[in-house]
Amino acid sequence: MGEGSVREDELTPREQEVVKLVAEAHTNREIAEILHLSEKTVENHRSNAMKKLGMRDRVELVRYAIRKGLIEP
Repeated sequence: MGEGSVREDELTPREQEVVKLVAEAHTNREIAEILHLSEKTVENHRSNAMKKLGMRDRVELVRYAIRKGLIEP
């Protein structure tokens, strides 16, 4: 599975939020505080999104977020 092989709408709304915040360079702890979740829950959402999108690391998530217009380059 390559980068971008899953449609954005196949990510849950929470996964999309987490991807956006990861791409904005927030740590898992910061994301947890922003979304009022546990750090482990944030890790799970990030991991699930990365698996669905076929990505290996945060850099690929940032590229995806820029391409999809979730963040400004």
